Amino acid sequence: MVCRKRSGFDKEFQSLKYCDTIFERILGYENEGESILPTPVLLCRIDGNFGGVERNLLSLAQGLDPNQFPPIVVTLAYPGELARLARQAGIPTEFIPMRSRLDIVRAGRRLIEIAERRGAGLVHTFGIRSNTLAAFARKRLAIPWVIRLPNINTRDYRNPARGWLSHWFNNQLIRRADALQVISPQLEAYVRSWPHPPRRIYCIPNGVDLGGYIRENQAQGVRERLRISGDAPVIGSMGRLDKIKGYDLLLHAYQKITQKIPEARLLLVGDGPERLPLAELAARLSLPHPVIFTGYTEDVKPYLAVLSLFVCSSRSEGVPHSLLEAMAMGLPIVSTRVGGIESVMEDRREGWLIPAEDVDALSSAVLELLSCPGTAQTCAQAARARVEQEFSLRRMVEQVQTMYRELIG
Repeated sequence: MVCRKRSGFDKEFQSLKYCDTIFERILGYENEGESILPTPVLLCRIDGNFGGVERNLLSLAQGLDPNQFPPIVVTLAYPGELARLARQAGIPTEFIPMRSRLDIVRAGRRLIEIAERRGAGLVHTFGIRSNTLAAFARKRLAIPWVIRLPNINTRDYRNPARGWLSHWFNNQLIRRADALQVISPQLEAYVRSWPHPPRRIYCIPNGVDLGGYIRENQAQGVRERLRISGDAPVIGSMGRLDKIKGYDLLLHAYQKITQKIPEARLLLVGDGPERLPLAELAARLSLPHPVIFTGYTEDVKPYLAVLSLFVCSSRSEGVPHSLLEAMAMGLPIVSTRVGGIESVMEDRREGWLIPAEDVDALSSAVLELLSCPGTAQTCAQAARARVEQEFSLRRMVEQVQTMYRELIG
């Protein structure tokens, strides 16, 4: 039996732990596996930026069965877009302020208070900051804790030494958790190769809600607003404008592409620290058309719908949520062969896979697909079909809920 803290009962029960069978008798449940008590789950993540990890967390929170695992989104450090969108979706939220990265004790106590007040039965953390707080709170809470690991994060830092230190520290936290969720077979193989791998590893790929990704009528008015002619091919990418995403490589490739297809346009959806340097680079390249920077947008579907082709030019990745969204929209893909991307697309099937940091290969792949509409359409259909079969939000949520049940029971 698993004992865990509960709230909402008389004061004399607050400080005690009761086993599930006791609660089932009190509330009239039969212990036959047909009915279970709701187990609130804390989904914890630093806020401030809104990218693929945040989209995944929010999608999970919206997909969880509230009768089994009612979600509470716990944001750290900054009041940001994740908390706002969670509240907008009707999901309960909590906020933990942090003065700095070292403000662990005070923030950890706040996490403990939230878990006890909410009667949480499980903590699911999404990043090194929330992993650290959960490790601090672990002994006091005595409830299962699972970490989601999207990639090998040594390359996510500009300073290589800081990257390796963060990677090492996060690996120590992972070993203390009850379970680790990875999002690709490549990442699972890497973790299992450790001398002392985590006790439980669950490979649960990302998923997207397929319902809204229909190209018809999505792009209405977008081309006109962006001043793109109706027959111009549009190359695009979406995500945080950061050096690791390789958008500088994409700009150089776009320059080569316009030498063969002058009417081609480039659309970058998102915001981030590299926006100004990228705009300055685009100006220096003397391109025939200005690069379109949309900035952050809550609904990316209309922009995806105007694309002829989606590009992932990343230097390092896990499995980009934006890539799955593009595949769900039925777009042919050109992507670097990094991280877990080969687990979601196959070269020459859903699109073209190329080496990272190779501008010539990137421009050649884009030109080849733009010059062969039949091949591009076949890739687009294969991309949509693969997401439907393997990477739907429903499938991801079912796998996560199965993981929760195993950890709790």
